[in-house]
Amino acid sequence: MEIQILPTWDGLTLSQILKDLFHIGKKARHEMRMAREVLRDGQPIDFEKPLSSGDILTFSLHDNPITATKAPLDVRFEDQHLLIVNKPVGVKTHPNAPTETNTLANFVQFHLNQSKSGTAMPVHRLDQTTSGLILFAKHSLSLAALSDKLMKRQIKREYLAILDGVLEGDRTINQPIGNDRHHSGRKRVSPNGQSAETHIHVLEKDKVASVTLVRCKLTTGRTHQIRVHTSSIGHPIIGDTLYGGQERTKRVMLHAERLYLSHPFTEKNMTIEVAPGADWQSNKESFTSW
Repeated sequence: MEIQILPTWDGLTLSQILKDLFHIGKKARHEMRMAREVLRDGQPIDFEKPLSSGDILTFSLHDNPITATKAPLDVRFEDQHLLIVNKPVGVKTHPNAPTETNTLANFVQFHLNQSKSGTAMPVHRLDQTTSGLILFAKHSLSLAALSDKLMKRQIKREYLAILDGVLEGDRTINQPIGNDRHHSGRKRVSPNGQSAETHIHVLEKDKVASVTLVRCKLTTGRTHQIRVHTSSIGHPIIGDTLYGGQERTKRVMLHAERLYLSHPFTEKNMTIEVAPGADWQSNKESFTSW
């Protein structure tokens, strides 16, 4: 895997780049140094020697791919470091056990195997009942860099949702989220939970159908965050029966529409957008005049 030194990295050492830009841990940096598998011009690199803009570094990474499963895949962006995929409803993001092989990560691994171009490493996840954009790293350096951006809230996500009832105006919900002790697998607003903030912007209202189309922007990324927050204000997502939504559709009406990030290896600002699919449209048309 190759990385080109950018002008903004000029004069930095490889140790500094791995630690401060890619956020590789001390043990992993030490192992790279001892293995002498990072090359410049075909020769092992001195980790403490300043690098110059335009230098090409070659890394030998030993990432372990998961089981590959052939399935249709809607790739919205791809380069040697990452790819962004549009996940359909009903598919898990990644396996929770080696016996699970029909997840999006397995499908991505099959895609990558065709060009021998990396390992499927999801940077974040979507619920099985949610469609839309998911970011994958293709190697461990990319995963570390992107995970740090996610932790620092430098990767932004926006969702479309159809809520039960008519929401009269925009609002921000800033309520911590924790586990529901009375319902396994369910979350709830809890004073002892993790901080969570959701911004809701009203797009369309249908008073006859008593539903509201909204765009949700996440400041944080807690499990089930939008589902919990919208339910907490009395406007659960249509189809989301786990959180009180009416079963008026065959799917949960939640879709990850937009993804914003600065590419860690090129520093280019990226905006990826994907509209909801035909299943969203057909379900929406079953109960609203939009």
